[in-house]
Amino acid sequence: MLLTIDPEQPEPWLIARVVQTLKRSGIVVVPTDTVYALACAFEGEDGIERLYEVKQIPPAKRLSLMVPDIATASRFIRGIPTPVYRTMRRVLPGPFTFIFEASRDVPRVMLRKRRTVGIRIPDCPIIQAVLEALGVPLMTTSVTTERGTWLLDPIEIEADIGDRVDLVVDGGILANEPSTVIDLTGRQPVIVRQGKGDTSRLDFL
Repeated sequence: MLLTIDPEQPEPWLIARVVQTLKRSGIVVVPTDTVYALACAFEGEDGIERLYEVKQIPPAKRLSLMVPDIATASRFIRGIPTPVYRTMRRVLPGPFTFIFEASRDVPRVMLRKRRTVGIRIPDCPIIQAVLEALGVPLMTTSVTTERGTWLLDPIEIEADIGDRVDLVVDGGILANEPSTVIDLTGRQPVIVRQGKGDTSRLDFL
């Protein structure tokens, strides 16, 4: 089902429909400040398992955790170095994914063969409204074709995977710009993927 929501001023009654679907362990396609993402609510492993099935990826593949702010993110990671924390405060919300060592609060289903978690705080009114109304983080992975290219038009997404998800949120056609991914689990930060985010703003690199 395709649900059109204003990307700048999301309608509260439509956000409520998205939240209701997520609370029922539903899988929803949502726009972000980069590309479209498959999302489920953080609570309950059933939704996370189903997310892996819809994306057709093994559990060893990493999901991202979308949260509204750094305070919420700190619950799921094993500490944030001071230089990283200061930079995150300056650049977030924004198009970055930061990979940290995961805390015990991260679901075990996400930690097979790895003990890390990707954190996203997107600059996207729809996502922020959903997170505020839902009250828990979102587990997400980007919407791609079998060949790994991003699907950016919600009408195409509905046609391609609409029968495997519960809701597709139409926030408009997005640009082909994924988030910039930085791995902070080693001795030195590593840029895993250069995307939309401007790495010159990251003082700790």
